[in-house]
Amino acid sequence: MRIAALVCLLMTGALHAQFPSDSNKLHFNDWMQSQAALTVYHLSENLPDSVVPLDALTDSLVSARMALLDAASPLDLRMTPEVKQIIAYYLRRRQQTLGRALGHGDHYFPLFESALDRHGMPLELKYLPIIESALNPLAQSPVGAKGIWQFMYATGKMQGLEISSYVDERSDPVLATDAACRYLKKLYGLYDNWELALAAYNAGPGNVNRAIRRAGGSKNFWVIQPYLPRETRRYVPALIAVNYLMAHANDHGIEAIDAPVNYFDVGSITPAKPIALDDVSTVLSLDPDLVHHLNPQYKLRIIPGARENRIYTLVLPLAAIDSFLVHQDSIVDLTAQRMKAKDMPDPSVIMAAVTHHRVKSGETLGHIAQKYRTSVRAIQRENNLRGTVIRAGKTLRIPSR
Repeated sequence: MRIAALVCLLMTGALHAQFPSDSNKLHFNDWMQSQAALTVYHLSENLPDSVVPLDALTDSLVSARMALLDAASPLDLRMTPEVKQIIAYYLRRRQQTLGRALGHGDHYFPLFESALDRHGMPLELKYLPIIESALNPLAQSPVGAKGIWQFMYATGKMQGLEISSYVDERSDPVLATDAACRYLKKLYGLYDNWELALAAYNAGPGNVNRAIRRAGGSKNFWVIQPYLPRETRRYVPALIAVNYLMAHANDHGIEAIDAPVNYFDVGSITPAKPIALDDVSTVLSLDPDLVHHLNPQYKLRIIPGARENRIYTLVLPLAAIDSFLVHQDSIVDLTAQRMKAKDMPDPSVIMAAVTHHRVKSGETLGHIAQKYRTSVRAIQRENNLRGTVIRAGKTLRIPSR
């Protein structure tokens, strides 16, 4: 994935938004505006020469703490001069950015940890989205990578994420997190090394394989590092630095800047019919920006109605769930009226389209997916298939993508 590492984002100042001086709690609209700057990334090649290094005492203490983190982690959290330089830069210049990451982590880290644990992966990888997107589900890179885990279009489709006129699941924190775990796990299977898997996640397996060949066949990240693309050379060191800073934020006086919502304060429901997020906000008297933030995958702020073997979720504050259930019919009717009046597009026109394919002898799901330019997972999900075995003569539903 071609995205900029967090250290590079910080150097451009893109993450350094201003906060209200009278409160440590960022109002949601202000927070959304500050996040908008994250949608354009510029890669800096070098850390500023003016970064003041850690003093001897702090250097020694940081190294000792990192050694303890490394001993307890399956990742190679080694302290290198580059990692020290990144840590020093964060502490000298970007403590407020770290505070924002800590605050937003209350919403996202439990989700990441749950998925990583389910897939049997190192929990330290929960900090990767800080590097990828600064925890912004609407982040978009100049080359088209999108979402909190920064999937390119093709990679997202390969992982079964829906990308259509109405829905872009690369921006769905839940589905994108599961897809990222599956993809990282696949990359780990190629190299049996988490650092190389991370490098491949950033630069692609082709660049990592090329670096391995140029390094004489070594599968050690630190050996092949000089042969990787410039951005990728800093990718793993940046993750190591962020792991340290998140673990020892209190020791360095980094205060969490509260996010507008907490992971444990939201819930999800599955509307059966199309509803507009703006209508949900109006009827329930909710901040429309908050509702959009909780449901960033809906590109036109419209949730399509449930289809066969396909559902779409609506995430709301827990306190609003009961109210939604009471007023759901009114919201559905309001959206339907606006669609009828042509005030908004009708998702059923596009979303209902499904192609049917009769399986021929010798065909596999992979062949069929390639033919229709979709993914195996999308076909499995559309047809409620748990495995990849299909019988000749079976009719499959090929979802519109």
